[in-house]
Amino acid sequence: QSPRRAKPRPFRTRAGRCPRPPRAYRERCPPSRCAARTSDPRTRDRAHPSVGTDDVLANDQVPTPKAARVFLERSPYVSWRAQRQVFAHPAFNGVIHPDLPVWAGEPGIPEPAVGSDAAAPRISRLAKTEIDILPDFHVQTIAASRCRSAAEARQRIAAASDAGASAILMVTGDAPGELSSWDSTKLLREAVAMRKRGEVHEDVTLACVANPSLEGAARDPTARLRAKLDAGAEMVVTQPAACAPAVHRAWWDAVKSESLHRDCDVVFGVAYLANRRSVRFWQRLCGLTGLNGGDAAGEAEEIARLWEEMERGMDARAFEEWRDERLDLAVAAVLADVDARGVHLMPVTEEGYAGVGRVADAIGALARGR
Repeated sequence: QSPRRAKPRPFRTRAGRCPRPPRAYRERCPPSRCAARTSDPRTRDRAHPSVGTDDVLANDQVPTPKAARVFLERSPYVSWRAQRQVFAHPAFNGVIHPDLPVWAGEPGIPEPAVGSDAAAPRISRLAKTEIDILPDFHVQTIAASRCRSAAEARQRIAAASDAGASAILMVTGDAPGELSSWDSTKLLREAVAMRKRGEVHEDVTLACVANPSLEGAARDPTARLRAKLDAGAEMVVTQPAACAPAVHRAWWDAVKSESLHRDCDVVFGVAYLANRRSVRFWQRLCGLTGLNGGDAAGEAEEIARLWEEMERGMDARAFEEWRDERLDLAVAAVLADVDARGVHLMPVTEEGYAGVGRVADAIGALARGR
């Protein structure tokens, strides 16, 4: 039996677990977060086994979704001051921590030394204000490009698990290839082996990334996803659809036609697009620039032209309302799909967090209305 044909591991909130290393519990964790900290998290009663559900049905049936998991990215390039008010909004019940060598908007800081506190996953070194405000469901990204050996990969994965991550998101990353021979698939296999040895907590979800805007135009749209599922992925977080929405839909249709969405939880990425420059930024990030023709390249160019026209033709207030509406519609489209398990919001900039804050009430209502 193929490992990805096993029953998918659902989302779990690690109830009562502090998002800090055990040594920091007494110093950092508010009492309300640590009511159960004296018990072993590996033997503690589990939370409800599905994201956003209250009812667990008998006979191993799938619970009826009542709300979706709404993740907000904790950006390393934007000050905490600009993010904390948005994270405090009840619409957001999950946080994703990127794995990048910069923090607090200071990209000039050199790469932290391997094994140093600054090189450790962000969830293991949160400030008290972050612990007080961030949601309890933490997804820690681990970039293979920052792992120069198997020992370092294991160290970073174990650190994220021990610090209280609800899920660990394996990505290849974009550092120069000569720095690492690792990729996200190798990280997934390593994490699966670590979990079998007890080095990763059994209730930690193993996640990967998909890029539907590019993969959807491939001859075999689901090939990369199948490889990651075979390697042990239980949750998939996609790049945003706004860069090439029709190609993105083709990928999702292919996934559902092969019933792959029943083998994992699919969380759709939604970026806050602030202007034509941010559209081009996301298109580069998703690999849609420099393509020689094809559906993805053509659609991406049409999207970019639309944003350029709207930005030129509207005054500042009207353009702000229009782009906020794009975000609202994108989230609504995700949450209207009963097969989607959640949405991941990527504001990226201070302006983006302000925009997400303006739409937060609507996002919360959409999630509760599932």
